[in-house]
Amino acid sequence: MEKGATICLRGTEAGATAQALAFRLIELGRNAERIDEDMIKRLGGVKRAAFVCGLLSRNGVFAVVTAPDIRPEGNVLEMEVDEHDTPDFAAEKILDELAERDLLRMDGVQYTPEEEEAIRKRLADLGYVE
Repeated sequence: MEKGATICLRGTEAGATAQALAFRLIELGRNAERIDEDMIKRLGGVKRAAFVCGLLSRNGVFAVVTAPDIRPEGNVLEMEVDEHDTPDFAAEKILDELAERDLLRMDGVQYTPEEEEAIRKRLADLGYVE
């Protein structure tokens, strides 16, 4: 079974980033659930929501959390969303971090040399690489 994790997002664009991240995880063939404050209320509080996040991640699901008070156990990645990043760009940074921590395999993602060059140019234009 593939690994899951709970990803706790903080910052002004956390909600939009959570949506973009869940979408990308699903595109990559993984299961993802967004846990926000409304979901926490429906689950009966922070402790129950943290327990559910642990169950989800233990069973290979990525729980993407935007509620500030939740503290789940297990594979947890806490990320502050940079206010200068678009939600899509922030989601890609999180995917890279998940891959670095061996929580997500990205080997199914193949770019052509032209696509890699376009990405490199875009990152250079934004000042992220030289």
